[in-house]
Amino acid sequence: MEVPVTRAWPGYAAALAMSAVTTLIALPLHQAFELSNIVMLYLLAVVPVAMRLGRGPAILAAIVNVLAFDWFFVPPQYAFAVANVQYLFTFLVMLIVGLVIGQLTAGLHLQARLAAQAEERARRLFDMARELSGAATAERVVEVGQSFVASTLRSKTSVVVLGEDEMLRISNPGDLPGVDMAVARWLLDHAGSAGATAGVFPAAGKLYLPLKAPMRTRGVLVVEPADPADLMVPGQRRLLETCAALIAIALERVHFVTVAQRTLVDMESERLRNSVLAALSHDLRTPLTALVGLSETLANELARERRPVGGESKALAIRNQARRTAQLVDNLLEMARLEVARTALRKDWQSLEELVGSALAALEPALAGREVDAALPPELPLVFCDGVLIERVLFNLVENATKYTPPGTPIRISARRAGDTFEVSIEDRGPGVPPGRERAIFEKFTRGHRESVVPGVGLGLAISRAIVEAHRGTIGAENREGGGARFAFTLPAEEPPPSEVEPAPIA
Repeated sequence: MEVPVTRAWPGYAAALAMSAVTTLIALPLHQAFELSNIVMLYLLAVVPVAMRLGRGPAILAAIVNVLAFDWFFVPPQYAFAVANVQYLFTFLVMLIVGLVIGQLTAGLHLQARLAAQAEERARRLFDMARELSGAATAERVVEVGQSFVASTLRSKTSVVVLGEDEMLRISNPGDLPGVDMAVARWLLDHAGSAGATAGVFPAAGKLYLPLKAPMRTRGVLVVEPADPADLMVPGQRRLLETCAALIAIALERVHFVTVAQRTLVDMESERLRNSVLAALSHDLRTPLTALVGLSETLANELARERRPVGGESKALAIRNQARRTAQLVDNLLEMARLEVARTALRKDWQSLEELVGSALAALEPALAGREVDAALPPELPLVFCDGVLIERVLFNLVENATKYTPPGTPIRISARRAGDTFEVSIEDRGPGVPPGRERAIFEKFTRGHRESVVPGVGLGLAISRAIVEAHRGTIGAENREGGGARFAFTLPAEEPPPSEVEPAPIA
């Protein structure tokens, strides 16, 4: 880095003053000391000049000392003429030694100063790392990083943090206004440096550095130094990059700590909820079963006694509501069993056509007045799965279609083999899935429309997903062209064992 002229001239003036002081000290000693001792005095004077003022003043002091020694002490005095030619060799040696001493001393002083600066930077980085290690929130990490960069580099600083929603947000925008979010987004996507001295977006007037953590880029550090030339110093640039790395690592640590805490809370909540559901389901199942049986018995007795139709219909209504409540309890118990007990699958070779037929037979009352098109190709091979559970998946998906579509609209069930998987789809002509909730509807206690008159608590699709994933398959939902929804799940396709055919007897 070049030294300004206003700072260089005082150094050279001080070097001349040092030569003059050395001459004033040497003049009274000339009567008592030999010229060789005077030479040592002049050489010694170069050392403090080199240490305090640098190489340039030291070179000037070495040259002026030779001239002063010739003028004041070498005969003839007060003239640059030399009576003895041997003094020319003395002058040469004196100049060379003075220059070497000046260079070495200035170099050692520079190295010592650089070492002291490096030690100071290391100490400040240690302090910053210690404070960042104790930061528990992203806001505290940003505060510590901004304070360090602003005090160390004498610059305005801002940190653009990447949120959990993948949006960039500026912390403390008042510290550094005018941050270009387009530059920050580009930098986040390309993970390079941009802005001042970077060759990219030079008109931005600021330095943009990515906060690159081991897993991903966590944001952007924006710096506007008081003196742009400071960014050209390699040490300052490395210090800034180190600060950015420390801030990024701290942000990633806080992120994963937050994720771990949230996951732990969710796991504990899920375990508690499943335990409560399992307990309630077991306690409610017996009285509901008894209630269904009693209501059916009451309806049959009223029918045999030929009581008014109103009484029989009320008994049937009680039976239907009890069955619906029992189905809800069964869903709760099934969900708890699938997630807590991790029940082993009872796989066997099943006919998909038979599984669809059983599910449709169980839903015969709900399908009254609807056209159901079961488009199953006759050459479809057997499926290796748990027949009871896959029938439950089909039941839930078709029942879901009957609940959320207008009465009388058709339902289509199709299946095909695609490579190493079987794909089964259920299509309807209803209102479809709300946009953006294609994945959310498969979560527990989640429904397509939060406020709905359709009875249910949102467990059917969650149970279906748990069963399909237990079979190492996938399940999803999408909207059809022209209206309606399409639910599809896949199962791994395995080759059925060859059938053993006994040879015909020889006549």
